[in-house]
Amino acid sequence: MSTTMNASTLVNGVVLGFLLLLLPVSGWAETNDEDLPRLTVSAEGMINVSPDKAVLSFAVETVGEKLSDVQQENQERVAKVLEECRGFNIPSEFIQTTSLNVIPEYPPPPRRPTDGTLENSVPRIIGYRVVHQVNVEVRNLEVVGKVVDRLLQVGANRFSGIAWGLQNEQPTKLEVLKQASAQAQSKAEALAQALNLKLVRMINVSEGGVSPSPPEGRYRMAMAMDSGGEASVSAGEISIRGSVLLVYEISQK
Repeated sequence: MSTTMNASTLVNGVVLGFLLLLLPVSGWAETNDEDLPRLTVSAEGMINVSPDKAVLSFAVETVGEKLSDVQQENQERVAKVLEECRGFNIPSEFIQTTSLNVIPEYPPPPRRPTDGTLENSVPRIIGYRVVHQVNVEVRNLEVVGKVVDRLLQVGANRFSGIAWGLQNEQPTKLEVLKQASAQAQSKAEALAQALNLKLVRMINVSEGGVSPSPPEGRYRMAMAMDSGGEASVSAGEISIRGSVLLVYEISQK
């Protein structure tokens, strides 16, 4: 008798469990965000600020027939550049080698003979070119022009330009994101009002990124010939931009 009751209880339990599995999960349709009507808005924030640092991109390029001589000359020029940076009280951690390349030099290809034939030959190396690229961060903006001028005088022979920036971008980035979020929220409210919709809740927020960029025409660099060729530099302003994307659940009013 006991065995029969236990077997009956076990069967009933299995059947009950199976029936429970067949029941729909309460509230799933209501909480699956993928099935909800939604409104997606995005907005960008921007703040113009004066930079407090400049990153100067220089290169020392040397060319010659013998690689060891070319490397030696390049090292001597770079050493003079670094010494000049110390003269402007630029810490060594603000000076970074970004690339160092050794490039073989070849003679120009021979002209093709009139009969159309061309002898097969291995290209002959006639020299070497060594290019040492360096970034120098300057935080005293009053001496940027002088630094450019002096480094080109003592050893650098290529100058790629200036990247303006902020020593601490984080507070400005956060303000930009606040601005973008407020604009996106205002946009969502305006659309909801115009379309007679209700913003039920916000279901997703994503950041589109924050990056500095120099607005066109806001900075310039020119050689002032009336002052001995010293670079005249105006930092102007840089723009810190950021964007956000908001997704709302919506319903009809």
